[in-house]
Amino acid sequence: MIKAIIFDLDGTAIPNDKNGMPSQRLIDTVAKAKQRVKVSAATGRPISNSLHILRALKISSPCVIAGGTQIIDPITLETLWKKELSADQVRNIITIAKSYPYEVWISNQLDASPAIENIVIQPEQIIFIMTVSKEDTKAIMQKLAHIPDITAHEVISWTQDHIDIHITHKDATKKHALEELLKLEKVSKENVMVVGDANNDLPLFAVAGYKVAMGNGSDQLKVAADYITDSVEEDGLAKAIEKKLSL
Repeated sequence: MIKAIIFDLDGTAIPNDKNGMPSQRLIDTVAKAKQRVKVSAATGRPISNSLHILRALKISSPCVIAGGTQIIDPITLETLWKKELSADQVRNIITIAKSYPYEVWISNQLDASPAIENIVIQPEQIIFIMTVSKEDTKAIMQKLAHIPDITAHEVISWTQDHIDIHITHKDATKKHALEELLKLEKVSKENVMVVGDANNDLPLFAVAGYKVAMGNGSDQLKVAADYITDSVEEDGLAKAIEKKLSL
């Protein structure tokens, strides 16, 4: 029996667009689902860039934010759990990023800025290297692999044919955060449905009894899924929730 539904935002609940918002059908479906199960989001976005989406969906249960580095109560904005990169790790990541012409987005900054302008003085939850060419992605990922105790995920960028690289502490993936969330909510993994579209949602699949991939999802995610729904443009998330809960 499903007792909790956790879904990604970009490419899942909203179009993969900087200004994407949920459809009315999804808003209505989430409202119906909340009457029967707990509904949460698990997003790579920081709270500064996701709160308006959570509020549009009227989500009140704790959510996984910033790639799995933080659990936040979307009503009070209280941080219920977090795991940060050390200042040394952040400094090493920024040093790599400065070798390329890309902007970085750090934790809860309101927008991205050129890597060369970032002066590291404190631990951070997540670093995004934004709009990376596919050619440079491979080289950057290889360099990041030499930094101890971090994990990096390639995510489809808002800019077509480019990649965003999401970097967190190795113990701060969506998997780790979802495990903590389930403890807070007192729900076992067998009773959890998760929905995603990209490879950075694979950690969610490791902590769920029922795994759904979007029709626009990655091949790797689809292989790991129990069910493949329609694309985000076709309201695949709403359809998957309606089907599973018989709404």
